[in-house]
Amino acid sequence: MTITEKILAINSGRDKVTPGELVWADVHTVMTMDYLGKQTFTQLHKLGCSEVFDKDRVICVSDHLVPPPTVEFATMLNEWREVVKQHRITHFYDLGRQGIAHQIMVEQGHVLPGKISIGTDSHANTYGAVGAVGNAIGVTDAAVAMAIGKCWFRVPETVKFVIYGEWQPWVMAKDLSLHIMGMMHWNGHLIYKALEFTGPAIAQLDMAGRMTLCNMTVDLGAKNGIVPPDEVTRQYLQGRAKGSWEPLLSDSDAHYEAVYEVNVSEVGPTVALPDKLDDVVPVEKVAGRKFNKAFVGTCTNGRVEDLEIMAKILKGKRIHRDVNMIIVPASQAVFLEAMQKGYLQTLVEAGAAIDTPSCAACAGIHTGVAGDGDIVLSAGNRNMKGRMGSKNAQIYLTSPAVVAASAIFGEITDPRTINL
Repeated sequence: MTITEKILAINSGRDKVTPGELVWADVHTVMTMDYLGKQTFTQLHKLGCSEVFDKDRVICVSDHLVPPPTVEFATMLNEWREVVKQHRITHFYDLGRQGIAHQIMVEQGHVLPGKISIGTDSHANTYGAVGAVGNAIGVTDAAVAMAIGKCWFRVPETVKFVIYGEWQPWVMAKDLSLHIMGMMHWNGHLIYKALEFTGPAIAQLDMAGRMTLCNMTVDLGAKNGIVPPDEVTRQYLQGRAKGSWEPLLSDSDAHYEAVYEVNVSEVGPTVALPDKLDDVVPVEKVAGRKFNKAFVGTCTNGRVEDLEIMAKILKGKRIHRDVNMIIVPASQAVFLEAMQKGYLQTLVEAGAAIDTPSCAACAGIHTGVAGDGDIVLSAGNRNMKGRMGSKNAQIYLTSPAVVAASAIFGEITDPRTINL
């Protein structure tokens, strides 16, 4: 079996599963957040349940609406807090302790290898970075899981990506993710598939890069993305894992629907053109295109490692006067570490604005939303019309390194051309 099949089998009490089967499996953790949280608890009550299955393993996060930009959202947050308090949830990450839900789930050790974690947001695929099955689910399924600690799954077919070669300077996991987007396209071939990332180049990736890679698998239509656990995983989880875990790996004779190989030595900084994630080009193809807004953050690229590479590029430099750059750390822990290491000071001195950890402009709700005519260079995860606000704005999607280099000149720039 593949690692995804093994996880679904073990957690449903079965010796073996095959793609296409339906399983009724134990979930390790269930996450819900502010804008869907109250609805989820309301569904729980409609099931006749007044208590969750485990107060330590239902994780509640405020991320989309904090700090609240409107009276309506402020009221919604107050109602959300009251519901969480009534259920005496142990792990509630609210304003001042908050972060983007998927960052929190991995960073705070709520996701473990060999287990299943689900959440009421599409980018729950992120959890595969530590060798877990991470799935996005709807409010009703989340309520059932909160009640009894179980959820149903259709066992997905697995597609393997073998990544080899050497990472080139300034090339990040985001570039590989966008490269795969362009390679596979939105053609239905990966819908409801498990995408397994292996190979020597994956072994070289830190946890931040693995989170980015798994995070964006949902935007290929995949059911989950997963990186088999290794020494990087063990070191990352040491001291943060909330619970014990055992590594699971795919069998040598596991069946894959397809296997693709990518030589990362041939992957350079990459950009997705406005409106379509799979319309990708090497950065040199769009070098020189002007933009007026830069955004780095989200559950895709708001981690310490992302801020570090931006600080390296922007140290001693100034952001172009025509560019407004907003940087949003993915969590309070990320904010604090980046501050202690001096990255935020460097970025502020360069002319960037730093905001409170949240989903921010990624969802088009607040903190830097795009207006009519704006051209945004974003290190987020989606670039369809209206994603960050106005449908009359354009969003180019790329890595933090490309955003930082480009911000200096006010036009899309290859970071490999920058003299540090």
